[in-house]
Amino acid sequence: MGIYLYSQKAIDAYKKKRKRDAAKAKKTLEKLATSSPVLQALINKKASQMAWAMQKKSPKKKAFEPPPAYVFGMGKDFYKTREWREVRYKALVKFGKKCQCCGETGGYIHVDHIQPRSKKPELELNIENLQVLCEACNIGKSNKDTTDWR
Repeated sequence: MGIYLYSQKAIDAYKKKRKRDAAKAKKTLEKLATSSPVLQALINKKASQMAWAMQKKSPKKKAFEPPPAYVFGMGKDFYKTREWREVRYKALVKFGKKCQCCGETGGYIHVDHIQPRSKKPELELNIENLQVLCEACNIGKSNKDTTDWR
């Protein structure tokens, strides 16, 4: 493996040449694109695919957002509130990280409302209305069953 040392002048000259070559290729491509509608459509399709891929690879950083304030009967944002996170944590401490239906200890663990929020919203922050279930049991239960597995 050899070590190559180039002067700054040689590096700058190489960069200028590459810029000229790129500009020349771009002009040629633009001429081709305007001469044929088929080529133009193909180039536009590829450009949109490349833009989509670049956007997907570099996600924009989200600014920190404080949790929303709790409001009785709120929608899905309920699960982001500090009040829910506190009562959820208390339920996990009280019941442990074990599904109370099937005994599963691995995988995703959910804190489930025994009486669904959709039917009894007044019980959404009541720890006596919570149980710990694995993801499969909780999704299977949905909001149709009110079995208390504790």
